[in-house]
Amino acid sequence: MALGLVRIIVNPISGRGHNPHFVHDLVRHVSLRGFPVEVCATRGRGDGHDLAATTPDDARCIVSIGGDGTHSEVLSGLVDRRVPVCIVPAGTENVLARTLGLAGTVRETARLIQSGRPVALDVGLAGDRPFAMFSGIGFDAMVTRDVHLKRRGPILRAAYYGPIVRTWWRYGFPPISVTVDGRRLCDDAGMVFVCNTPLYADRLRLGALAIGDDGLLDVVCFRTRSRWHMLRHFVRARMGRHLDHPLTVYGQGRRIEVDCEERTLPVQADGDVVAETPIVYNVKPKAVRLLVSPPSRRD
Repeated sequence: MALGLVRIIVNPISGRGHNPHFVHDLVRHVSLRGFPVEVCATRGRGDGHDLAATTPDDARCIVSIGGDGTHSEVLSGLVDRRVPVCIVPAGTENVLARTLGLAGTVRETARLIQSGRPVALDVGLAGDRPFAMFSGIGFDAMVTRDVHLKRRGPILRAAYYGPIVRTWWRYGFPPISVTVDGRRLCDDAGMVFVCNTPLYADRLRLGALAIGDDGLLDVVCFRTRSRWHMLRHFVRARMGRHLDHPLTVYGQGRRIEVDCEERTLPVQADGDVVAETPIVYNVKPKAVRLLVSPPSRRD
C-alpha cells in the first residue's frame, strides 16, 4: 500500500532563517521510511496558505518549517480538513512549538511524521482571518506593524526592541471596549489580547487559562492609561500574577467584539497585522489537526 505524500513547506526568511541542511537531512530520513516527499518554499505572503490548501486530502501530513506566522498561514489553508501539520520551529519566538513541546530536530520531526498522534485545535477568526494562537489589539499590533514595515529578511528578537520603545513612549492607550457573547466585559481597557492558546511572545502566559480545543476564545483586558501602568502589567505578567490583579479583566466566549471610539486601532493575529478595529472574533472548534508525540507506554 502506497504511503501518503509528505509536503514540506519552508519559509526561507522566517526568524532564524532557512537551514538547507535541515531540509536535506529531513528529506533523507522521511524517504528512508518510504514516504514520497515534496519540498515547497514560500516566496511571499499567502503562499503558505495556498500550498497547504492545494495539498491532496490523502497526504500523510504537511511539515511547516518557519515561524509562527508561517505555521498560522499553513493552518489557515487546512481549516475543516483532516490533513495534519507537523510543526518545525524556525522563527523568532516559536510560540506554537513551545505550546506543543516540540524541539524541531530532524529525528523528532521524522518520528512525528511516521507515528505522531493527530490532535485537534480550535481556530480563532479575527474577522475572516484564521489564527491559531493569539491576537492583539492596539499596542502590540502597532509594534508588529512597525517591525514588518522595516523587514528585509529574517527577523531577530532585537528587531523588536526599537519599535517597542518607540511605541511605548508615543502610544496614548485609548479606551477599548470588549463585548463577549453579547455581554459587555470591559469598556476602558488599554490593551486587549484574544487567546486560543495560553502562550504569548517572550514566554508570557497571557492567556494562562486558555485551552486550544475547548471551543472558546479567552480575552485578556489590561486596564491602563499610561506607559508606566503598562510596565507594571508586564512585570505582573512575567511573574504570572496578572490575572489576579483588579486592573485585569479576563473572559471567555465564542463571539468577542472589540472597538475603540477614539480612533482606529490595528489588529495583529499570530504575529501579522490583519485588520483594524472594530473587529469581531469567532471560533471554529477543532478545525485543524497537529501532529504530537504519541503517549508513552506509562501513560
